[in-house]
Amino acid sequence: MNKTIIIGALTTCIVWLSGCQSVIDQPEQTVEPRQSMGVVLSDVGLGDQSFSDAAMRGMGQLRETGDWFVDYRELDETETYKAGFEQLVEGGHDVVVGLGFASQTDLETVASKHPDQQFALVDAVSTLPNVISVTFEETEGSALAGAVAGLETESDKIGFIGGVDNELIQKFGTGFELGAKSVNEDVEMIVDYANDFASPEIGRKLAEKQIAAGADVLYAAAGLTGVGVLETAERNGIKAIGVDSDQSMIAPDAVITSMLKQVDLAIVKIADSLQTEAINDHIKLGIEEGGIGLAALRRVQWTDEETEQFEAVQKRLLEGTLQ
Repeated sequence: MNKTIIIGALTTCIVWLSGCQSVIDQPEQTVEPRQSMGVVLSDVGLGDQSFSDAAMRGMGQLRETGDWFVDYRELDETETYKAGFEQLVEGGHDVVVGLGFASQTDLETVASKHPDQQFALVDAVSTLPNVISVTFEETEGSALAGAVAGLETESDKIGFIGGVDNELIQKFGTGFELGAKSVNEDVEMIVDYANDFASPEIGRKLAEKQIAAGADVLYAAAGLTGVGVLETAERNGIKAIGVDSDQSMIAPDAVITSMLKQVDLAIVKIADSLQTEAINDHIKLGIEEGGIGLAALRRVQWTDEETEQFEAVQKRLLEGTLQ
């Protein structure tokens, strides 16, 4: 199914018709061409309330500029990342984007076959000359989340649930513990890995396990699995921290903030990079670049001293002195 996002169908028709009249009346005028981007979404796809949904917001921002057409594929349509990439290459897009580290192998396979096609990879680094890489400083954002958890915990036990046990997801857990211990040296962190980004049920079970062990603030970097964690925190009357996007709507009585990983900004940065000569850029997005941060704090009441502790963590992260 072609899911090209069209900018206001009625408005587009009107503009197109008036544009044709102008060209007919004044042949020297030309219609400005638009660039196009094709994106293969992460394995969970739309509705993950996290990574893919954030990417769609970025695609929407490009669409609204009037300079870009955007198209996307989900794995339930193409069955494999490779098939999605091949379809988008055939579509003649200026850049084809792979969303998430799991897409790297298939993206590089297709990129090697099409050396004249520009590709981009979000959340992993490729050495191929026709691939732009975009990564995030997840440790920074998770340290901010950890500082919030360290100040909010009453049991001095916090929980982290990762989608898989790999280097990328470990960065979330490492940062979370670092931030928590920076404001509360007595904190202990319970860690579990779901080995699944698409199972809220597994998230619920792991959350129940950590709550039974005494954790009273939970943080999950696990895609749709993390939704189950947030829901379980709310059902048990404890606090939770969302990830990637502001997830307060999932469990409004539990989520006190979310670690924002601005995948929408990554999509825009990829588009911007096409205006340069360096087509194999490695774009790094952290707190300083606005690619990482926290959603608004909710139901948090800190003393002046606690606020100063949190702000000190922010300052040290920006200075690069919190290691």
